[in-house]
Order: sequence, then C-alpha cells, then structure tokens
Amino acid sequence: KTTKADPTYPECNLFNLYLDEYDTKWTSQINRLDYLVISSGHWFYRPVIFYENETISGCQYCALPNTTQLPLYYGYTKALRTSLRAILENFKGLAFLRSFSPQHFEGGPWDKGGDCVRTRPYRRNETIPEGADLKIHDIQVEEFRAAEEEMKKKQGLRLRLMDTTQAMLLRPDGHPGRYGHMQTAA
Repeated sequence: KTTKADPTYPECNLFNLYLDEYDTKWTSQINRLDYLVISSGHWFYRPVIFYENETISGCQYCALPNTTQLPLYYGYTKALRTSLRAILENFKGLAFLRSFSPQHFEGGPWDKGGDCVRTRPYRRNETIPEGADLKIHDIQVEEFRAAEEEMKKKQGLRLRLMDTTQAMLLRPDGHPGRYGHMQTAA
C-alpha cells in the first residue's frame, strides 16, 4: 500500500510505503480476475518512507531527521512478499511474477550523463546482470520460490515466474536515451 507523503503538494516526490499492508484498491478486486501479472522494480528507486505496524520503520533517499536510512532491498523485499501473500490469500487464477528489467544506461546513471544509444541488441557474452539489477532479480526469485512453496497448500492458484531479466538486458531499446530527462544547456 502506498500514498503520497504530502498529497496537498503535487511536486512532492516522497511516498509512504506500508510494507505489511495490502492496497485494497486491487486486493478487493483480484478475486474477479483469471490472470494477474506482478511487474515491479524501478518504482522502488524513489524516495520512500517505510511503515510497518503503522509506525515509521525507516526511509530510503529521504534525509528526514531521526529516521533510519534503509536500503532499497529492504523495502522491495518486504513489499514483494506482502504482494505475493495477498495473491496467495485472495486469488484463485493464474498469477505471474515478471522479473526485473535491468537499466540500460552506459556512461553513467540516467541523471548523471548516462545514455542508451544502442542500435542492436547485446550478444549473450557482452553483458551480464550486475549490481542492484542482479540483487533485485535475486530477491524476486527468492520470494517467488517461498511463495511457490506456500502455493502448493492452496487449491486452484497457479503461480509462475516469467524470468525476463536476461532477455531484457540484451535488448537495445530499454530506455529513451537522452530524451528520457530534461536537457541542460550543455
């Protein structure tokens, strides 16, 4: 479950993320679906205040005083686990967890001059998932395996992993290149 930290201030890029609560906007409707796809990852790179048991447990990229700075992996793992638990408890159809699509910037991060100028896909031996991208993928696989074990106890639910990380790493068109952010005078 997520909310804007200050909904009265549209430019605020800080979000509240309730790591142990379901978002009833979707959990109240999933019993009407036959198929469900969870596709997540890059959203979690934003400034976030984490809540657990209705209390602030920390934050990420927030610089709030007297608040523990927690890594991306902390919030992502717990949020994914909660989402999978909601599916296990409330869904009877076919659910897919689509793995993380890696970043494609060369020459630096997207906001520090990095660009995506490839015109042909990488070959398999030219690149491998690494760093944060690999860690997010590993979290997804680990949480999927745990949910898969729980799923065996449920009748009717089918859960599948659509592991697209390697294929998405190879593609040349992963991001809009220099057009993905405001251009500077330089």
